[in-house]
Amino acid sequence: MTLVTESFSKEALAEVFARPPLREVAFEIRFAPRLRVNAELWKIQDEVVNEYPNVGTESVLQPASGMLTVNVFQNPVAARVLKISQENFVVAFTKYSRFEDFKEEVIARANQFCSKFEVSSLLRVGLRYVNNILIPATEKRSDLLRFVRPLIDFERVSIDSVDQFVTEVRLTQKNHLITMRGALLAPLEGGRRVYVLDIDCHTQEAHTAVEIPELLDIFHESAQIFFLDHVTEEYKNIMRGK
Repeated sequence: MTLVTESFSKEALAEVFARPPLREVAFEIRFAPRLRVNAELWKIQDEVVNEYPNVGTESVLQPASGMLTVNVFQNPVAARVLKISQENFVVAFTKYSRFEDFKEEVIARANQFCSKFEVSSLLRVGLRYVNNILIPATEKRSDLLRFVRPLIDFERVSIDSVDQFVTEVRLTQKNHLITMRGALLAPLEGGRRVYVLDIDCHTQEAHTAVEIPELLDIFHESAQIFFLDHVTEEYKNIMRGK
């Protein structure tokens, strides 16, 4: 199943936009609990301290296992973060220019982690893009459609009567899954709006660290296609700086 309505050339997929709306890109692997991770976390810290000098913790609610303690290593200048727990490992960027730079960091850190803690089987692998698309202040709510193509049938619901909305669609692709969420948030000061487009590509089949580069490429291309299909040509010109 696919919701994509447009096909894209290699040139379109290779385009790097000057002003992307990306809020965060995050890569995550999950694995069977490894209790040694927290006890031996210093081994990773010693190797990443120069690139990720800030250290902290956060508690995350897990539906099946209660609160999970996550160790956080940050580089605020580069806007990069590593999140490590006994059940998962995350690399996240909030500044992003080229996929190749992100991919290189993910592969290096994930291999480093899996090797250090002998994680041989990955239960879930995912790549998630969260975009905040700024919609200029306007008198017509229907002007939203100048910039994005939400997954709502506005022939059944009049867009001019809609103040906020949230959509979520889960898709099965040939070799992975996609969860796509779209949300129009409440107006900001001055009347501007934010439309959030969240694209999460993942697989819940067992994989190994060796397969991460191939999975990254598959997920990235899939997310690109869904993103480009979701935004209009007018918004693409805004991303180009026109």
